[in-house]
Amino acid sequence: MRKGFTFLEMIFVIVIIGVLAKVGTNLLFTAYEASISSKINNDLQSNSSMALRQISNRLQYRLKDSVIARTAAGVAPVALTSAVGNNFTVLEWIGYDIDGLLGTNRAGILGEPAFNRPTWSGFIDVDDPGAIASAALTAAPFAYLSSPGTDTGLVNNVITALSVNGSTVGTSAIFFTGANTNVINNYGWSGVAQNFQNNTAAHRIQAYVAPFVSRLADATFIAPGVTSSFTGTDIYENYKLAWTAYALERRDIDADGDEDLVLYYDYQPWLGESFLANGRRVLLMENVDTFKFTAIGDTIKLQVCVNEENFLSGGMYSICKETAVF
Repeated sequence: MRKGFTFLEMIFVIVIIGVLAKVGTNLLFTAYEASISSKINNDLQSNSSMALRQISNRLQYRLKDSVIARTAAGVAPVALTSAVGNNFTVLEWIGYDIDGLLGTNRAGILGEPAFNRPTWSGFIDVDDPGAIASAALTAAPFAYLSSPGTDTGLVNNVITALSVNGSTVGTSAIFFTGANTNVINNYGWSGVAQNFQNNTAAHRIQAYVAPFVSRLADATFIAPGVTSSFTGTDIYENYKLAWTAYALERRDIDADGDEDLVLYYDYQPWLGESFLANGRRVLLMENVDTFKFTAIGDTIKLQVCVNEENFLSGGMYSICKETAVF
C-alpha cells in the first residue's frame, strides 16, 4: 500500500493551487475595482445633481433682466444674452425675496384670524403715491409708495434671519416689473452705488414706515432709501423686493490645482458691493472641469462636468450634467 503522494502529484497540486490563486486574486481585484468605480460614479452623480439642484432653486427666483456674465471676478460684465463663447467663468443675478413672498403667519385684517400670507405683496397702489399722507409723515407727492398687504417690519425680520452679513430691509431694494432698464448700468453691476431713484432698476428703500393714512388699512408706506422722494421715477404697479444678489464662479479656491464651483450671496450690487469683496461664500462642488451657461430666451441652460481620480487605475473618472432653468 502507498503511504503518500508522489513528487509528480505534489507538483500537479501546487500548479493547480497557483492557477486558482491567480484567477481568484484577479477576480477579487476586478470586483474591488468595480466597487470603487461604482462608488466614484455614485458620488459624482449625487454631488453634481445636488449642486445643480441648489443652483436651479436659486436661479428660478431671479430677476430675469438682471443676469450677467463675467470672464473673471472684477472684469466688466456683459448681459447673459450677449455672452458668446466658453471663456465666461462667473454667472451673476439678483434674486427676489422668495422667503418673504411665501409668507409667514400674520394677524388677520379687521379682527380676522391669523393666517399665512406674504410679508410683501408685490403691488403698489398707484392711486395712493404718498400724496395723501398726513403732515405727520411730512410727505410730499411720491415721498412714499403705498404697498397694500405689505409689512416691511416682517420683511426685515425675514431678511435679518437669513442674512449672515447683517443685511436688513434698509439695504434692500424694489424692482418694478416692466421697467425698461439697462442690465449693466442700472443694477449696480459696474460697482457704482445707485444713489438715485431715476433711471435705475434698483430702487433702494429705507426702514419701514408704519401705515398712518392710506386708502387701504392693510398697507405699508415704502420710504425711499437715498433721495427725499420717488419724484421723477417711473412707478409701476408690480414690483419684486430683493435683498441679495448671487454669483457662481469656477475657480481654484484651495490652491490645489483643481477648479471648484463656488456660490456667493448676501451682497448688494445696488450699494456698490461685489461678490468677491462682500459676498458670503459656499463651496458647491470640487474638481469641476467645465462650467458653461447660456441664455435661450428667458431660459438659462447650465452644464457642469466634474471629475475624480481612480487611485487603483490612476485614471480620471468624469461625468457631465446639464439642466435648464426657466
